Amino acid sequence: MGRGSALSKLNRLDQLLARLKSADVLTAGALADEFAVSLRTLMRDIQTLREKGYPIEADRGRGGGVRLYSKWGIGRLSLNYREVIDLLLALKVLEKLKSPLFLNNLESVTKKLYASFPDAQRPQIQKIRNRIFITQLSSIQLMDNNNDNDINCSQNDIILKSFFDQSCVEIHYKKKDNSSSKRLIEIHYLLLSWPIWYLICFDHKTGGHRTFRIDRITLAKNTDQLFNIKKLADFSPEFEQFSSRL
Repeated sequence: MGRGSALSKLNRLDQLLARLKSADVLTAGALADEFAVSLRTLMRDIQTLREKGYPIEADRGRGGGVRLYSKWGIGRLSLNYREVIDLLLALKVLEKLKSPLFLNNLESVTKKLYASFPDAQRPQIQKIRNRIFITQLSSIQLMDNNNDNDINCSQNDIILKSFFDQSCVEIHYKKKDNSSSKRLIEIHYLLLSWPIWYLICFDHKTGGHRTFRIDRITLAKNTDQLFNIKKLADFSPEFEQFSSRL
């Protein structure tokens, strides 16, 4: 299939989906005529949309009705960075649980959720998903030292925005001995070892890779300085400390 034909099909799929979202009573024959394609081509288009996660019902025959499943109400999602990360984390946690109660439909649910994102946003969502990791529970000692109760939600938004936008963030970080240091960091990966969040970063102050606990960040400020994502392998030493739990 040539590039022009591919673009023509993509445009036709977009228009077909828009028609199916309308409240009109539609038939396969009428849709085939409207888009100037054969009934066979129309049914192939409908199958393509189904594979992308759209729940389309179609009756057999040229006069058969075509419709989106009547109880389908998720629409097209357009989420902000915090909502995207919350959703991806929830899916990652469910995958990590490996519970038969959830895994039966988790794959199909995940595909349909991704299909509901706007086409332009979907590749970015997938890249973000590949930068989030979930481990098993933290040790009892680490849980006891967790400062989640002191975390400021607006500060979390600043940190997650820098992660999403791939922009450097200035932080004030409290160490184990309660001393504080100021850093400029690039947040390349997120890791959740419940209930503790870790930022897998490049630290401009030391010129090396570092791991920071989000609950020890006392102040955060976004910057306009952007960075490119480093390969996961570059952070092997940082991930090795969690290897028994990954």
